[in-house]
Amino acid sequence: MHYKPRARDAGGGNVSEQFGVVVRQLREARGWSQERLAGRAELNRSYMGEIERAAAMPSLATAVKLAHALEVPLSQLISWCEQ
Repeated sequence: MHYKPRARDAGGGNVSEQFGVVVRQLREARGWSQERLAGRAELNRSYMGEIERAAAMPSLATAVKLAHALEVPLSQLISWCEQ
């Protein structure tokens, strides 16, 4: 995939805000709904929305599920949150 999310769209916020922005951008770049991504990651759709809004900070296990569902390495997903 050649799309590179821009975590700073979160306004330079904290890691949970940046993580949510990156996940949302990757999901939208694929044209997926929250429901589709949640299904691929075996997560509840409402929890998926909470992650994207930074209302919830996912565990490492959940971050792994999201990375796998989005078909990106976890290390890359985290790296995009730091850039």
